[in-house]
Amino acid sequence: MVHHRTGAPRPRLVGLPDGDGSMKFDAIIVAGGRGSRLGGRDKPLLAHGGSTLLEHALRASSAANRIAVVGPTELNPVISDYAAGASAGQILTLTREYPAFAGPAAAVAAGLRSLGDGMDGDLPVPVERAPLTLILAADLIDPGPVVEGIVAHAGEQAAAGSVQPTPETEGIEAEGLGDADFGRAWVPVDANGRLQPLSCVVETEALLQAVESATSHGQGLANSSMMRLLAKVQIVRVSLDGVNYTDVDTWEDADRAGISRPPDHDRGR
Repeated sequence: MVHHRTGAPRPRLVGLPDGDGSMKFDAIIVAGGRGSRLGGRDKPLLAHGGSTLLEHALRASSAANRIAVVGPTELNPVISDYAAGASAGQILTLTREYPAFAGPAAAVAAGLRSLGDGMDGDLPVPVERAPLTLILAADLIDPGPVVEGIVAHAGEQAAAGSVQPTPETEGIEAEGLGDADFGRAWVPVDANGRLQPLSCVVETEALLQAVESATSHGQGLANSSMMRLLAKVQIVRVSLDGVNYTDVDTWEDADRAGISRPPDHDRGR
């Protein structure tokens, strides 16, 4: 695991809104997919608008107290460059799910563990988690508006302490995890009504409970979906206006998004 500490530590009022009324949060950036339909390329390192997709995700998450990037070591130079200009006291880690390529749920669990591992040099230090955790895929074309919108909704409702969540149970109860009975997750819904759980905000305690519950069944989280991980979390569906959920899975997606193909990529394959 690689840690980056940016500048001097800043005061942390974990569990309380910041002075501007926004809620403190940590972030997990899921960046470890195989890229099998991209010839094995690391999707987060593809460039769009002069920056890699991972850079876009990091900037979108820049208000987070701590950021855990879950992916291969090849991402470390991008994280180091971001850390050089990040807010003082923001802590970044690069970690990996085990086994590698075990899917988004396993990656989120690895990121969550990483967020709880405090380091001062080579020494472990106690860490207080933020009350909310952002989960973000590293292959979104334009993550900024998505993050801004979902964090605002979650922060406002979490600070108010009241919301009427809608448990999302489609295709989940059959997997044996039961009814939703943990805390809340705010999950965007796209124009077609599809949930976007890799652009969501979850109450941190609920996410910790969800990981513990899913792993305690003895099945682990390898190859599990995000919705299976969140099966016992109350889902608050959030419609965000004017946001783009486009991600990159194929070279055709990359072409449509205006991402340049690497010089050594053979278009004829």
